[in-house]
Formats: sequence, structure tokens, C-alpha cells
Amino acid sequence: EHYLTYGKVMQIPTKNFFYGMQPGEEIIVEIDKGKTLLVQLVSVTEADDNGEKTVFFKINGQTRSNKIKDNTITVDKVVHLKTDKNDAKQIGAPLQGSLASIMVEEGETVEKNQALFVIEAMKMGTTITSNMSGKIKKIHLSESTMVHSDDLVIEMT
Repeated sequence: EHYLTYGKVMQIPTKNFFYGMQPGEEIIVEIDKGKTLLVQLVSVTEADDNGEKTVFFKINGQTRSNKIKDNTITVDKVVHLKTDKNDAKQIGAPLQGSLASIMVEEGETVEKNQALFVIEAMKMGTTITSNMSGKIKKIHLSESTMVHSDDLVIEMT
């Protein structure tokens, strides 16, 4: 099972297998008879918002990089509800940005093409309007929230 998951790890030097490599360190790995790799760890970045670090290394002089999940870091990532594209009563963010203002309240009756909320992205405001007449059932996000494309903002009845 270990072999199927990680491949042939017995060719990795014992010290590096158990303790990893330090930046600038080089090791020689013989992957098969007559096939040798010179591996050098160049650098490791800090973890990003997803808890992943980018590892830069050289294999036989060619620079490569790979993202690796750092399991020692706990990541608190906010994930918003997404709109159901088949439900016209759900109005979501059409683009990524900041929810600058919400122009309606829960329970309010709105007309078709009435402004619902504004999203600011790259110093430009985009006004999102209602695609039908109806009543505001629920506002899922508050002002100043960072939204991504298709995040559910308003639900209508």
C-alpha cells in the first residue's frame, strides 16, 4: 500500500527520508541501475491562504517547483454558499470583489431591474439588479464581505 501511494522510496537516503532536506542541500538518488538524479532543494515559501507551500528544487540542474500541503498549519478559510444556476430566485455575485453596499432589506418587495447590491472590484463598482419582481427572502452576506464569483448574496421568493 505504501509503495502504491509513494512509489520507490528506498532509493532516498535514510537521513533525508526521515528528516527532509535543508535549503541548498544536494543529494544523489539512484532511481535505477545507471540512472542517477542530483536533487538540490533551492527554497520553500511561506504557506499561502490554503496552507500550501511552494517548494523550489533542481533536478539535474533544471529548476522545478511543486505545491505541498503543510499539515502542521490550521487554515480557517471562509467558504460562502454558491448559487444554484437553475434557480432564478437566487442572486449571486457575478464577479470577485468586495460587497460595497446592499440596497435592499429582508422582506422588502422589489421590482424587476431594481438595484440590489454593488460589488467593487479594481476600484470600479458594479450594480447588480433584480432579474424579476418579488420579495427579498434572505440576505446571506453583509457589506464589506469579499465575494467570489457565484457566491450567494440574496435569495428571493
